[in-house]
Amino acid sequence: MGLKLASHILTRPGSLARHVTVVDGGLIPASGGGGYDTHTNHIKDSARNLANIWHELTSIINEPGENNPAKLNLEETLIVVNTEFGRTPWNQNGSGRNHHPYAYVTLMFGGPVGPDQQGIVGSIGSDGFAVNALSPAESRAATLAALGVYPFAPECYAVSDVYGAGTELEASMWINEVVLGVKA
Repeated sequence: MGLKLASHILTRPGSLARHVTVVDGGLIPASGGGGYDTHTNHIKDSARNLANIWHELTSIINEPGENNPAKLNLEETLIVVNTEFGRTPWNQNGSGRNHHPYAYVTLMFGGPVGPDQQGIVGSIGSDGFAVNALSPAESRAATLAALGVYPFAPECYAVSDVYGAGTELEASMWINEVVLGVKA
């Protein structure tokens, strides 16, 4: 329901909306807490909830060649799928997974994400920890940049939130080129 409402808000003629946030709590309550908080029965609960969210998400996006004005056009819409943390790569309580802030996945597609950036930035190693990955601040700063919001305004992020950047220009160029795939 939330995704269909978001699509309606963004595609309604005359709408000034540029950003919509949808919080998905899962279709089916997980055994260990909320919809995705799978401290037990991780595979069973996650499979049902993830299948539902992907089905709902793909139903509101135009397929190549489709021009349904009531659906999202990926040429002009950035979609970010982000979680608050990952799940441990090892079992908890036999069939569950605990909270794991050291590696998780954020998906960004559509909008300004260029063809050179299609693929993967970073990875999760065999030990379950992130390798050459974006920090949460870097992915959120990139989202702001994609929305046309300057990510280094005082109320947003600091240049030091972008690893290795010494100036606002360096940080902005890295976010645009490496994360979003936009060449200067």
